[in-house]
Amino acid sequence: MSDDTALVFADLADAFSALEAARGSPKQVRREFSRFVGLTQRLTAAMRKDFSAHHGGAWVASDFPGWNGVTELFKVLRNEEEHQHPIFLSVHERRFYLLPGQPNQLFPFEGTWVLSDQLTDSPIGGAINFYPNDPASGQATEPVAPVRIEYQYLVQPRTEAISKRLQAIGTTDMHVLSKTCLATLSDYYEYFRLQIEQPG
Repeated sequence: MSDDTALVFADLADAFSALEAARGSPKQVRREFSRFVGLTQRLTAAMRKDFSAHHGGAWVASDFPGWNGVTELFKVLRNEEEHQHPIFLSVHERRFYLLPGQPNQLFPFEGTWVLSDQLTDSPIGGAINFYPNDPASGQATEPVAPVRIEYQYLVQPRTEAISKRLQAIGTTDMHVLSKTCLATLSDYYEYFRLQIEQPG
């Protein structure tokens, strides 16, 4: 098996793991997502080189039958980041609160922060205070802390081409998109291994 392709694929899998681990920091999520995007395209470049060295012919990536809208999005994202704009993200925050007098019932409160500072380490875009009403008096109580907070990191489209592709896919969640892309590229990597093992 070719060392370059195997190395780039291992880097790609590691980049996805780093993206998953970076959820607490928008700055790190953006950086790891950008790295992941770049590696998705570097994988095919390594395959072209290795296939040519092994078989003397050209690697035809378009022959792989598994390409989809998500992998096409990553190709466009990489080109736009390289030639036009860095990738930007927004943060969708969900806070879950316990309601007084209603055990085991969570009240969700959510919003999306469009980050003006793409280098922020904190996903919190502003202060959210929840003042539930006391069930007996009907009066607002002291603010309560959330029992759980969740963050989704969203691709902030900077061009119409990206916006249209995201609408067609149905999600802007960076982690969901990356997981889908990695699953396809894992199949692509296995396809490459089968092809390169064929007699030249």
